[in-house]
Amino acid sequence: MRQASMPAVLVVVAGLAVSTCGASAQDNANLQSPKNESALTGYPTKPIRLIAPEVPGSATDILARILAPKLGEALGQEIVIENLFGAAGIETGARAAPDGYTLTYGSAGTLALLPHIDKTVRFDSFDDFLPVSLYAINPTLLAVHPSLPVADVKELIALMKAKPNALKMATAGKGTAGHFAGVLFNAMADVNAVVVHYNGGGPAIAAVVDNDAQWTFAPIAGRLPHVRTGKLKAIATGATTRLMVLPHVPTVAESGVPGYDSVGWAGIWVPKGTPQPVIGQLNAAVVKAIASPELRAQVIEQGSEPQSSTPEQLGRRLREEYDRLGEVAKTAGLAQ
Repeated sequence: MRQASMPAVLVVVAGLAVSTCGASAQDNANLQSPKNESALTGYPTKPIRLIAPEVPGSATDILARILAPKLGEALGQEIVIENLFGAAGIETGARAAPDGYTLTYGSAGTLALLPHIDKTVRFDSFDDFLPVSLYAINPTLLAVHPSLPVADVKELIALMKAKPNALKMATAGKGTAGHFAGVLFNAMADVNAVVVHYNGGGPAIAAVVDNDAQWTFAPIAGRLPHVRTGKLKAIATGATTRLMVLPHVPTVAESGVPGYDSVGWAGIWVPKGTPQPVIGQLNAAVVKAIASPELRAQVIEQGSEPQSSTPEQLGRRLREEYDRLGEVAKTAGLAQ
């Protein structure tokens, strides 16, 4: 495989955190009002399901459950969380009736990265979905088992170089944010580790807590309780600046891997064909929910940043991230 230069990798990676370019023709096509423009009378008239493509206790699940009550208040209907792990959850969201009663929690990992590294997925991020709003910016956390004799990133790298493939890296599954963050770390630090995929964030963290795996990179939400109780040792974060909830924990970039940046995002999506008035109503409700001081405090407490957007802005972000992460996947040897 032809190796890209490190500066090229960093330029690509920078797209994880910020999106600024204009919409492509495909974005515009996806954001046009669908033909079945007639919104359902009185929408919504029944509970709405929100598919969280992760297991209970994962970062995705936690953040989805923080959003659900406030979103339900804004819409006047209950939001029911449905946990469907991995690609199966995204595929279910894609095949749902386009009536506004099925929402999908889609992230950079599931919609922008996974299609590049798993050609068996049965959904198209652009042809099957329409964007509603961005929801959260999610930094990743590098954590190790407390018994591992390392205090910082430099010591972890030194140990991994001294014992190649001796340490197991737990991920929540192929194509997840943690998988990408870990592989990127291995590539930029020039180290080798055995990558072990678990069926969800909960099992992956449990594996490190039980010392079945020695380290993990994962979205910070859901990991803080284990850090605070000493079951996990936080080494660094993948953000570009230190986090308010962990001010004493340095970033990977300042700890020996200059330029490292692994910050994901998540948003709300509906099946393509959903009437535009329904999307507009959903967007207004998500924006209102995210403006809630209570919700914002809960999301920030998890180490994430609440952030809403217009559907068009989220659509542009997906296109940019999809293209950039495709290049990163090739550079890291993940693309199929």
